[in-house]
Amino acid sequence: MRNDHVLFLIAMIFSMTSCSADAYKRTGYETLQNMQEAQCQKDLSAECPERESYDAYQKKIKDSEKTEQ
Repeated sequence: MRNDHVLFLIAMIFSMTSCSADAYKRTGYETLQNMQEAQCQKDLSAECPERESYDAYQKKIKDSEKTEQ
């Protein structure tokens, strides 16, 4: 995916989301995931990591915070 396509995708995602803080965090996370996936495909790497959903990411963070206490 070319950079202009990525920027267009980012703009579309931001225009379609609500104004809540969680929506912005989710959009930012998904955008970073898309950019990492595009870079991995561009590099023709055979070891591209599997995408992790935002909800799974948040659950992992909450679980790690519980274990730290």
